[in-house]
Amino acid sequence: MTPADRLFSYFPLMMTVASLTALGVFAQWPSLWSAALLIFVIYFLPPMVQRIMFRWAPLKHGISPIDGRSFSPWLAAHHIQAFYDALPYLESLLRVFPGFYSMWLRMWGARVGYGVEWPVRMDVLDRQLMDIGNRVVFSREVELCAHVRQKMDGAGSRVLVRPVRVGSYAFLGAGARVGPGASVPHNANIPALAVVGVNESYGEATRHPDKDEAQFAMS
Repeated sequence: MTPADRLFSYFPLMMTVASLTALGVFAQWPSLWSAALLIFVIYFLPPMVQRIMFRWAPLKHGISPIDGRSFSPWLAAHHIQAFYDALPYLESLLRVFPGFYSMWLRMWGARVGYGVEWPVRMDVLDRQLMDIGNRVVFSREVELCAHVRQKMDGAGSRVLVRPVRVGSYAFLGAGARVGPGASVPHNANIPALAVVGVNESYGEATRHPDKDEAQFAMS
């Protein structure tokens, strides 16, 4: 593990300390300024840190190793976003207010159209790799994930990272899952519990840019 990897592995802990500190400030001196500080720490600081990190170490699409010998931008982004996996209600709260969640995803670097309907309960992983069209409707418990990880021979693992694309006016039923490199066409109707797998376009044959990525589809 490189020093930078180790530093980002502590990011969830640093976020917890910063959030509790900001909460303590708000409790001690309740005001608009202390409330703004709390909101900044919880919702604005992580995407800002991630954007700065990607300027220093850009995230590359495709397969990359996670073996500890070189810095992994994807793993660092995973640690930055882990705070919301531990406390999912913080992210769910944004979906209660129309338009707030779409704006927040754009802060991470995602492309999100207008009029998207988000349920309170769903999972969006790799938020910076989402490409969502206009007026898409997501049902509850949908999962959008732009990576899949695979153990390598010996020590370490590797990860396939590709954007998730959902076309305008698409509908995704409850419990549907969309994987890395997957594409949901415009006006598509994805049934409940359906899986759009690695590099798959819904309704078409699965496409694999190379043999290595085909292995991820089978893992």
